[in-house]
Formats: sequence, structure tokens, C-alpha cells
Amino acid sequence: MDENYDINAATDQDSELKLEEIVNEQRLNPSHVQLCDADIQKYEITEFLTPKSWRVSDFDVDIGAMDEVIFRLQGIVREKILPPMAKPASRDRMVKQRPYLRTAIAITGLGDIAFDKAMEKLEEVFLRFTNNFPADSVSGYDPVLHKDTGFNVFHAHSRYFTKVSAYQDESDNIGFHPLVDPDNVLASMVGDGFIHAIDNEVQFLRREILPDGTARYYAYNPASIRIGDIVEISVAFVAFPAQENKYKFVVALRGILVLDQEAREKADILRMRSRYTPAKRQVAVLRRTKRQLYEGQIDIEDTQQRMARMRLNEDTVHNSNTMSQD
Repeated sequence: MDENYDINAATDQDSELKLEEIVNEQRLNPSHVQLCDADIQKYEITEFLTPKSWRVSDFDVDIGAMDEVIFRLQGIVREKILPPMAKPASRDRMVKQRPYLRTAIAITGLGDIAFDKAMEKLEEVFLRFTNNFPADSVSGYDPVLHKDTGFNVFHAHSRYFTKVSAYQDESDNIGFHPLVDPDNVLASMVGDGFIHAIDNEVQFLRREILPDGTARYYAYNPASIRIGDIVEISVAFVAFPAQENKYKFVVALRGILVLDQEAREKADILRMRSRYTPAKRQVAVLRRTKRQLYEGQIDIEDTQQRMARMRLNEDTVHNSNTMSQD
């Protein structure tokens, strides 16, 4: 976002967003809760085995068991690392980076009240985790303020791959969506104990408002998501075991729903116009003067003019003397 982005228009539009239900067919009827309005204390921190983790969860009557709670938050895209991935120059190097490859996004509310309330809820969630484990054993909470404006920024990510454990095997692998991995770059890295499981999946959706006012959701190309777009992200709160009896708190990204791109597209148009509109032609009035190319240079034309004036003076004097003699 730069001087071409209308922050006021974006935040006004953002604050009026309706709370829409994101359909996630890959998960078993999760409950979707607006983070800014969530009652964090009513949820449990439950241990799961696939993979080994602890999650903010609630009892799901449809499956008759505890399931992670999906929270939603609206904001403006500030930073992103989204698929698809380009074909690597060295596949071996990419395979070595497999445990760290991720989808990530950072959104901001640019001072929006609901967004700032959601940031307070994030802090409350982290405190729930710290109270669930020994003192000073949980890390990962790192609130970030935008350096230039001082606005809150909310970060979430999901890794592409999971290392199989005693409770998982390669049969738990699920395929990548064609829009996420059109060239099978990620699919080619599955194996050797790494899978793309349900916990690694991030859904990319676009909302369309139909003439009758109802909303339709469809798969969206993540390559078309830009900084400045207004989106809704779905996240879960998870803690994973780390070394030396420590735990890592993670805001796990589950989905990105594109709500509006108008403010960003207007900024793109203004930026394009400023880039390709020729500057006004500058016309300067030059006062031509003679310049000496070398120090001490004698101007030949000026010398000739002085000599001509001298001859004219001599002729005048001569004629005057002649007339006086006559």
C-alpha cells in the first residue's frame, strides 16, 4: 500500500463487512466464530494426537467429539507468502527446505475497532495456553505493530508438509488443489516421511454477491490475491511440542476468503497512470551569450567589429581634414 491506496475508503468498507459462513468441506463441520466477539474462556485446550498438539477446541455434536474451533477475522492484506510456487532451480535444495515451506499472510485493520478487539482476543488466547503449561514454557506470541503507522498487524501461517509420526502415515496425505500447485512442484516433494495432511491445507475462496443478495463462494487463484485486498482469514490456535519440554504457540491459517478488491484495484490504476503519463514538457527560454571555450580567448568577431569602427573613425578624420584644406 502506498499514497495511491485510499485508506479511508478501505477501512470504511472493511468495518461494514457482514459476517459470512465459510464452507470447509475438508473439515468435519467446524464451528466458525468471529474472533473479535469470541468468549475465549468458554473453550477448552484439548490435546490431539494427529499430529501431537494442543488446540482451542469445543465439543462438536455432529461428530460426537472435541474439534478445533475456527475463528474468523477481517482485514486488509499487508504482507503475504502465497502459492503457487515456481519451479525451483535445484529440486534437492527445495526438498531440504521442505519442513519450513509455508503459506503465510499478515493483515491489518488500519485502526478498525473490531480488528483491534481481535488483537486483544489473540493475547487472551495466548494467556490460556501459558496457563495450561508450566511457567515460561510457551513461546510464539509476538504482537507486531506496523512500523510506519502504528497499526496492529495479525500474522497467520500454515506449513505445506507434516512429518509423519506414530499416529500418522502416508495414507493421510491429501492432494493439492490445482490452483495451489498447478505445476505439481509441491506434490513432487511428498514422500520420505513428509505428507500434505488436512492440517496443512489452506483454502482460497472468493465471495460473490448474487443479484438476489445471497452470497456464493468459489475456489480462487491465490496468485490473484494482492496487498491491499480486503479478506477474511480463518485461523485455529495450536501449540506444538518443542525441544526441552517447551511448546510453540502457532496461529494456524486455515483459509483466505477474498471479500473486496476495489480499493486495491483503484490504487493500481492510479499507480499505472502516474507511471505511464508523460511529464509536462518543460520549455526553457535560453538567453544565448557567447562563451569562451578557453581562458583568455579573444573573440574574433568582436575584434573585427572594433577594427571596423576604428577604420570608420580614421575615414571620418581623413575626410574632415580634406574638407578643411579645401
